[in-house]
Amino acid sequence: MTLKEDTRIIWAYLKNYKKEVYKLSFLAVFYGLASGVIPYLYGRLVDEAPGESFSYKVIVLLGIWALTSILSEGFRRIVAVRGGFIGSYAAGDLVSEHARHLMNLPLGFHKEKRVGEVVSSITRAQDHLRDIIENTLFWVLPQFLTVAVGLAFMFAISWQLFLGIVGIFLLSIIVTLIGIPKLVDSQKKMNKEYDKAMGTLNDSFLNIQTIKSFTAEDFQNKKIEKSYKDKIVFFSKKVLTVWENITFIQEIIFSLGFVAIFSYALMLLEGGEISIGVLVMFLGYLNLTRMPLRVFLWQWLTVQKGLATIKNSRKYLKLKTENSKVKKRVIKDIKGKVEYKNVSFRYPKKPVLLQDVTFAALPGEKVAIVGASGQGKTTLVDLLSLYYSPTRGQILIDGVNIKNLNLAFLRSIIAYVPQDVVLFNDTIKNNILYGKPAGKIEDVERAAEIANIDNFVNSLPQKYNTMVGERGIKLSGGQKQRLAIARAVISDPKILVLDEATSSLDVRSEKLIQSAIDQLTRNKTTFIIAHRLSTVKNADKILVLEEGKIAEQGKHYELMEKEGLYHKFYTLQFAED
Repeated sequence: MTLKEDTRIIWAYLKNYKKEVYKLSFLAVFYGLASGVIPYLYGRLVDEAPGESFSYKVIVLLGIWALTSILSEGFRRIVAVRGGFIGSYAAGDLVSEHARHLMNLPLGFHKEKRVGEVVSSITRAQDHLRDIIENTLFWVLPQFLTVAVGLAFMFAISWQLFLGIVGIFLLSIIVTLIGIPKLVDSQKKMNKEYDKAMGTLNDSFLNIQTIKSFTAEDFQNKKIEKSYKDKIVFFSKKVLTVWENITFIQEIIFSLGFVAIFSYALMLLEGGEISIGVLVMFLGYLNLTRMPLRVFLWQWLTVQKGLATIKNSRKYLKLKTENSKVKKRVIKDIKGKVEYKNVSFRYPKKPVLLQDVTFAALPGEKVAIVGASGQGKTTLVDLLSLYYSPTRGQILIDGVNIKNLNLAFLRSIIAYVPQDVVLFNDTIKNNILYGKPAGKIEDVERAAEIANIDNFVNSLPQKYNTMVGERGIKLSGGQKQRLAIARAVISDPKILVLDEATSSLDVRSEKLIQSAIDQLTRNKTTFIIAHRLSTVKNADKILVLEEGKIAEQGKHYELMEKEGLYHKFYTLQFAED
């Protein structure tokens, strides 16, 4: 990628603060110029001092030196502090940009990608961006000006010395350019392996209970250790080796070059072509330019490493989002009729999962979806929210193809109680209010009562302000299920999806919840996914899936009379019970 593209990436995060950037750049100019004047003052003082120690000229020069030093340091401090603020703000913008984009990516991306890998990529990218802005961007400009002033004075002293310095710098640049491709390539590979390792680490903590239940702590630790030592350490060594090889050669070039230049300066002094003061001035500028010239190249390498990491995270920004805010149709007076017409679906690079599915759910009807595991029951209702798009056919709500509906509107009219409930590490109240952010505590309490979790909540010391832990780890499976139901209740949807909604409840709670669900679904189109067929006997319509097709559909008694697949499932389950 070109320098222009690299600059564009960094500027994308700086443009929101461009006024502050311009101000700091202006101060950086004064800082750099002020620093560049100081060696000149050294030389003048040496030449003036042998006469009258504290002559008027000497006092003026000392005063200018003191003032210049104070101003230089003052400007440096302002640039460093304010530059640090900008770096932090820009890093925050990078995180927000990535989070916003990732949350608008299709559900399929999140199911395929490991959370730890994504988070690791973003975390390291924001660290490198902040480092580039704080330690490089606002450092390079003043140092560049300091070097420019130093080179100008050197040229005035001796054009041969000036050419020597320039030659050293150009030779070091060539060495750096040769090494950068290897450095960036190794950094990219290390980034990839690092993200994988962080994914493994993240998985370990998310599944800590499983690890402990199988006493697999040692096994998992070895897995984590292996992911680091086998690949990350290998590529880290390559990055470090390339880096040190470049800096080693640079150091030799600078050391030998400066020795040669200093030797030539001594020859000029012996020949009477320059004074002691000019020599001191020259040495001051030599020292002033030596470190910045070396650090320029180090910073260049650092920026290249940082950009490789930032570009690695920006690959996610190139993925197409769902465009949930695109203005499309909104149904004002929605009834809740749902129609599937010849719907087929397959996951990428997988066999067909659903084939020619056709049925209709009238407003207020309860439709149960049953079948063996892996038949596409959950996927069938996932299509309704456009988490995935049908590969063929269409789904209609009140006669409107859901692809023509505003995505945010579509999902706002559907409440989903998943089989595997995941809660936020927040209070019970806020987890319920997620279904209605503007709701009041009275709404929360009513929803909790319908979901049969109010007694449990009120028994807690902090009641609705109780924290549930990460992913709801402080609650039992049944409690999490009921909390999810309360969250669906408070959103008051037109269409309700219950995916094994009572699967985690004990017999007593299941009966209470089933009664509450009957009330909740009275005027709502409801889809119930269940293996426990006793919970769907009262459904208005039962769909039996087999090999991706609707093998049977009808009411409970109708399907029992047919003595087909549903009858077989029900009889086997009843016998097991």
